[in-house]
Amino acid sequence: MTDQETVLALACADPIQIHTQKRTLTGVIYQCEHCEPELTCRGPEPGEHVLYVATPTHYLYRLLFAYYDEIEHTEATLEHYDLSPNGRYTWLRTDARVECITNPTGGE
Repeated sequence: MTDQETVLALACADPIQIHTQKRTLTGVIYQCEHCEPELTCRGPEPGEHVLYVATPTHYLYRLLFAYYDEIEHTEATLEHYDLSPNGRYTWLRTDARVECITNPTGGE
């Protein structure tokens, strides 16, 4: 199963593991947002699947997964909900490069 198939098959309440260069995050998906790829006058626009993940230690992460249907290209970035320099809570890039995404209960 490819990362794209794995991510698109995940839904709310599913367990998830996100492997990055430095560590593995384990959590549960509490929200999903999805928009399909589409062809516009500018060319193909990527589809986007956004997964909001809560870890057992109550850290919140947002996994953004952009993909194209026609061309084999996907990109995954990770953000962490934390205090920004101006003192507000916001989604901040974690600088973690996502290597692999799996559903621990789903055959991988």
